[in-house]
Amino acid sequence: MAVLDNVFRGPHSVAEYFNPESNPPLPLVEIPDRLNPFRKDNVRIYAKMLTCLPAQNVKSLPALHMLRMEPRAQSRKIAEASSGSTILSLGILARVLWGNEDVEAHVTNKKSVESLNLLRFFGIKPCLYGGLPQQEPTDPTGIMARLRRRAVAASNDMVYLGQYDNHNNWKAHAAWTGPQILRQLPEINVFSTTVGTGANLEFSDEGCIAGTGMYLKSQKPSTTILGVFNALGDPTPGPRYFDGFQSSAFPWQETIDSCVEVSSESAYRMSMRLSREGLICGPSSGEALHGLLQYLAELKRSERLTELVDKQTNEISCVFTCSDLPYQYISGYFERLEPDDFPPIENDVLLQCDQGRHDFRWILDGEQAVELLSAAPNRGSDDEHSPETPIEGHVQRSGLISGVSAYFGCWHGLLRMRKRCVIPRRLHPIHRHTQPNSPTLVLDLRNSNDYEELHIPGSLSAPLPGLFQGLGGGDLFGDAEAVHMLCTRMQKWLQGAQLSRILAEAVRDRRPVILLCYDGLASQLGSSDLRQKGIEAFTVRGGFQALWSRYQKQANA
Repeated sequence: MAVLDNVFRGPHSVAEYFNPESNPPLPLVEIPDRLNPFRKDNVRIYAKMLTCLPAQNVKSLPALHMLRMEPRAQSRKIAEASSGSTILSLGILARVLWGNEDVEAHVTNKKSVESLNLLRFFGIKPCLYGGLPQQEPTDPTGIMARLRRRAVAASNDMVYLGQYDNHNNWKAHAAWTGPQILRQLPEINVFSTTVGTGANLEFSDEGCIAGTGMYLKSQKPSTTILGVFNALGDPTPGPRYFDGFQSSAFPWQETIDSCVEVSSESAYRMSMRLSREGLICGPSSGEALHGLLQYLAELKRSERLTELVDKQTNEISCVFTCSDLPYQYISGYFERLEPDDFPPIENDVLLQCDQGRHDFRWILDGEQAVELLSAAPNRGSDDEHSPETPIEGHVQRSGLISGVSAYFGCWHGLLRMRKRCVIPRRLHPIHRHTQPNSPTLVLDLRNSNDYEELHIPGSLSAPLPGLFQGLGGGDLFGDAEAVHMLCTRMQKWLQGAQLSRILAEAVRDRRPVILLCYDGLASQLGSSDLRQKGIEAFTVRGGFQALWSRYQKQANA
């Protein structure tokens, strides 16, 4: 009986949240007509949204029932041969019911790091095994037999629930899933679900089809139970191929009326179509629907579709299961489907550049930049290098930033760093702090002509090839090609021998670096690159003109 207003309170609130008897029935949703090519034949197709269970997958029902029927699991290690929804549900529910955090997932060593990390995220310990990733429950050398022997030998320490031959698995669906569907849709004619699991070593949907099918048959014998299998050698995560299903101990053979096989491509594509229509589900769900449509198409070709018509409604009412969500299988969609099945990525050239971090704290306004320029030096005033010493004479080589310049075409600009800008006497204090041995290094990325015309005293001219006033139409980051061009040239620019030595000295002396460009945008790309190299780099909002205006105001004060 559902709790009032679906609100769960008290010390056992989460346990009640996971209790199917405390919740309203899971949604049964008719699919849109565009996904149902037989709607004109009076066929109605409904998705049973098992994804709306608290753990968001079909396995939480068997997991709950198996745990409830094994009281020893309350205080002992729980081990299961599973890499997906079953072990995730067991791990979550063991905590929810009893606070038991000692759960192990015995997983093939062929699993991806992402899959293993998902287990670890939920506090489940992955225990890897080698050899065949897909092993039969009856194989005496397989992982399931090994866990059975271990559970017997360590009977006081470990519980092995054994989802593959634990009859409380399928009985969960006989107790909950079947009754829900029949109560929601008493006119049901066809029930379709995938059978077993190959890729993830789980017979979850075997339990679903055995339990749900057995209940429906017991209450409405005319219901057709359709078992959907993987095509041999073409696995979809979740279902199993027919020949590999014969070892199952569950009562499936007397339950299933018809069987179909579905390719993984068809399963993934149908799952994607369902998800795009708002019925978000994984590939096994797409397989269940595609198998159902395949079955109906064959009946129509053989003029037997009318055999399924309900005499009271004059319709054919079908239900398929949506068992889990698509997110952990996303890479599989892009491996199996065509590029045209997905919208293209606009401005994908940006995936090749500007991948470093950006941070608003690295963007200074004019006042903040002037304060940084005027800060007390980090080094003593008795520095061994005179402000008049040419920069080539006192910058030391460093291994921090290496590379030989084959591209840096601005030597004349860098040599001009030795020259002093003639400025009014009132600017001398700031000029002094922006000399090469001052606490802040200022690199001017504008072209050399603009630098010669006007620049911050003591700043160094380091023209960035390709940069000019108004690049990107004044909106650099709105022009993907311009960003890519600048990033590409910036990588070569940063490898220049002169610039490398200058930046290496800044690191050695712990001097921050301010990058100046025309509008403060290109310099953001540079500061991101320099930060990745361990250099404390900043840029100025509004670029050179913003800093120059503040500089003049400070100098005239």
